[in-house]
Amino acid sequence: MASVKYYLKKPKPNGTSLLSLYFRYGKVQVVISTNLFIKPKSWDSKNQKVRASHEGYSELNANLDKWRNEVQKIYQQRLFHNLPITPADLKPLFEREIRTDKYESAPPSKTKGGLLDFIDKYIQSVQAFKNANTIRTYRSHLKMLTEFQEANFKNPIHFNDVTLDFYHNLKKFMVEVKEYNDNTQNKHTGILKFFLNEATERKENTSLEYKSRRFSTPRKQVDSIYLNEEEIQLLLKLDLSSEPRLEKVRDLFIVGCFTGLRFSDLTSIRAENISPDFKYFKTKTVKTEEFLEIPIHPVVSKIMEKYKGKTSNCLPPSISNQKMNEYLKEIGELANLSENVALFKKKGMTRTQKKVSKFELITCHTARRSFATNEYLAGTPTYTIMAITGHRTEKAFLTYIKVTKRQYARQLSDIWKERFKEQ
Repeated sequence: MASVKYYLKKPKPNGTSLLSLYFRYGKVQVVISTNLFIKPKSWDSKNQKVRASHEGYSELNANLDKWRNEVQKIYQQRLFHNLPITPADLKPLFEREIRTDKYESAPPSKTKGGLLDFIDKYIQSVQAFKNANTIRTYRSHLKMLTEFQEANFKNPIHFNDVTLDFYHNLKKFMVEVKEYNDNTQNKHTGILKFFLNEATERKENTSLEYKSRRFSTPRKQVDSIYLNEEEIQLLLKLDLSSEPRLEKVRDLFIVGCFTGLRFSDLTSIRAENISPDFKYFKTKTVKTEEFLEIPIHPVVSKIMEKYKGKTSNCLPPSISNQKMNEYLKEIGELANLSENVALFKKKGMTRTQKKVSKFELITCHTARRSFATNEYLAGTPTYTIMAITGHRTEKAFLTYIKVTKRQYARQLSDIWKERFKEQ
């Protein structure tokens, strides 16, 4: 059962104390600052209210009741939609509700009555049940558009302003001012078109130039890597017993290499997502909300046996994405994954090239890409792999995997040998 209580922190030299909200569910606790400072004598802890002796007590108590209801609502909605309810997911959502200034990315005066105003209202309407990373992406886009508006418009951007000329100016801004690479431009173009489609569906927008094929930024193939089966075995054979922090990260990464799950999905696996016979993971993806059923590979079974009784889901405990990426590079170096990889980068109008060791490019997402690529090279039917990874089109899948021309040629050669071996 989830509960909400307010507590005062230790008094400051001026005699006031910070009031914080404590949200508890099970054994988990999320603490949020209300940014309100009151004197201890003005706080009624038993009734969870500001005493009448405090100036503006009525409005403050109304806010406390509102915030208590809002965080409960967010929690219940995420439970209903089967979204993650970790402190990392809940805290930013709670903080946005409790801010005294409800607008985060741009001042209301800059957005009122236009495209940016619509985007901000849309974000506020979905933040309780959308993935926290998605909300952050939306707000990052809103911030970029706000900067573009301030640099190019005297008044708020209206839907009728969104023409092909608008797009060309926006693209110029993204390249010359923000120095975005092609794929970041592509991401922002896609998000903008998403919001314009939403506005069109709601009959708030009637300007349809954004639907033109020229209103787009082509996506470029990125310099990402995958680990082949031999390299994964090198990681498995590493003796990391003296480095528990690295051992847990290595083990979780290996699970990703044999399930194809995104980091957000891998770290959301609970005991109830594992079939009673321990043969399948049954889960719903955070990003696309698709139901997946993934067979548990023998390698993963061994890892789960190792953590049985230590964690509720028999999987290695997770850490932050950022910290895991940092440790993975350390692990890759220990496994001597030092093959040189040519790295091309384009930022704004500048293109650079350098060689780096393969271990420097390993991230959490390398596990998912390794799963898809290795299964494809092993001859697993494409649509079988797509059913696990969640790719919806074969075109998107084939763009995602990392297969060289030489590997395609070798694959065809092996097929020919098998086909004509008896002739």
